Amino acid sequence: MDDLREHPQIEELLETLDKNEMQKEKAEVESLVDYIGSMETTLTDMLKEMQEMRKEIDLIHNGTLKAKCLVLVEKTEGGIKQAFAVVVKVKDNLVESAKKAVKEFKEKGRDAFVKAVRAMKVPETLDKLAGLFVIMSKETKENAKQLSEMQSELNVGKAHIKNVGRLLTGKLTKDADTVKTDKGILASLGKMHEKISNGFQSLAQKAMNCADKIRAAKVRESVKDALDNLKGIPRGLTRNEPSRDR
Repeated sequence: MDDLREHPQIEELLETLDKNEMQKEKAEVESLVDYIGSMETTLTDMLKEMQEMRKEIDLIHNGTLKAKCLVLVEKTEGGIKQAFAVVVKVKDNLVESAKKAVKEFKEKGRDAFVKAVRAMKVPETLDKLAGLFVIMSKETKENAKQLSEMQSELNVGKAHIKNVGRLLTGKLTKDADTVKTDKGILASLGKMHEKISNGFQSLAQKAMNCADKIRAAKVRESVKDALDNLKGIPRGLTRNEPSRDR
């Protein structure tokens, strides 16, 4: 997994933003770069969890339960891979946008560079990612709920086994132990799904927080500009800096 900060296009973009004293825009790009790194790490860990789930499923004795669990795990795993594909696309788009922005600066100057950077729409990208992860969290939580329901069904089956114990005296202990083992595995799978669901929710919250922080900074800047205009301070000058027109 490559560190996006070390990508040549991203490094050049950040350097160009720094040289042009566009610190706010630089902070926005850095926040998205860091978030993408966080997503990749979290999703990679989730896929490792899925591998452990498959090992757990192989230990289930009840064939019907095993098949149902496998369907749920494949569904969850498919969702994680889908999220990973989105991350790769966002990452590629960011690199391409960085390349384009720097090119605009070299060929057309600062104004074109500013427009290209704004066109990257960092907070909007974070909004879309947050929405995706909210959906993924809900779907995974629903899978955990189904596993809990399977556990309840297994308990009912265990009761039936006890009720006909006289007819199955020779198998009773074995059947009871088997049900207990399957029940434990289902509980473990349920906890893993809850963990993944919480992971998706955490990614969603991080994306929303980053987007909110960027928008709050823009609002503060707009208010400051409005106040400066009312006081007759030209945009881009500090309150202590004399106007060039004087």
